[in-house]
Amino acid sequence: MTHAEKIAQWIGAGKIGVEVGAGGKPVPGLEPPAIQVDCFKAFGADTCDADFYGHATALPFHDHALDYVLASHVLEHVANPVAALVEWYRVVRPGGIVYLIVPNRLATFDRGRALTPVDHLLSDFEQGTTACDATHIDDFAFGIDWSLYQPGIAPEEIPARRVDVARGLHAAVAREEDINIHFHTFEPSNLRDLLETLARPPVRPGLPRLHWEIVDLVDGFPSASPNGVLAVLRVTKGWRARADADAFRLRTGGDPRAVLRADAQPFAQWAARTPGLGGVQRTS
Repeated sequence: MTHAEKIAQWIGAGKIGVEVGAGGKPVPGLEPPAIQVDCFKAFGADTCDADFYGHATALPFHDHALDYVLASHVLEHVANPVAALVEWYRVVRPGGIVYLIVPNRLATFDRGRALTPVDHLLSDFEQGTTACDATHIDDFAFGIDWSLYQPGIAPEEIPARRVDVARGLHAAVAREEDINIHFHTFEPSNLRDLLETLARPPVRPGLPRLHWEIVDLVDGFPSASPNGVLAVLRVTKGWRARADADAFRLRTGGDPRAVLRADAQPFAQWAARTPGLGGVQRTS
């Protein structure tokens, strides 16, 4: 099963949407192409090539404005996945789609790490966890399978490399910088549990309720690189959101440029004036 097949099935042609955090490698099969949003200038050796600055938890779009949000191998890089899902839900119109892929830890370098419990993901939302967070640094640096993470490294060099990576990440957090790691691990079980939990009445006060249904869940996706879990969500929302979405479309005449807020920042301009690799902009 390919992206082209699943996108044709669940998104279709002529839709207006966003891909979050693609770097320079957008998911194929979208026509017209998705609006590309990123908050980092580079990921590893790859330069990010986005249209607008934005973060998984803070997108530069109006409420209920998009036909879809797409994010491939992004949610595990978000320290607060529930906040990201809340944001994706916000910008998608009623009837629209959230199309997301996460790595199955058993098929990636995360296979030596423990599976993240859903309760932990909910607690990150309640605590307002950000990417400037040291909680998972040691689990990542000392738990990943280095033969898959950096297969060119000699086995005898791996212990020292783990220490160096952990030290560098802790130093970045101490400087109040965002870090970019796999904060959490996923399998089909905890991904489904998380998405279904958010669709039910909140299990604890302060947690969101997102009106959506899982319409597709595929492990070993895509078939050409079967290390991911695809989840496709159809967003429903309530009558007020449906009315607001209809009013927005009438007011803007379906102009694809109108989905962006006035404060949306072109990525190239943001990158030119921002030191370092980027991250989440903070106001305090």
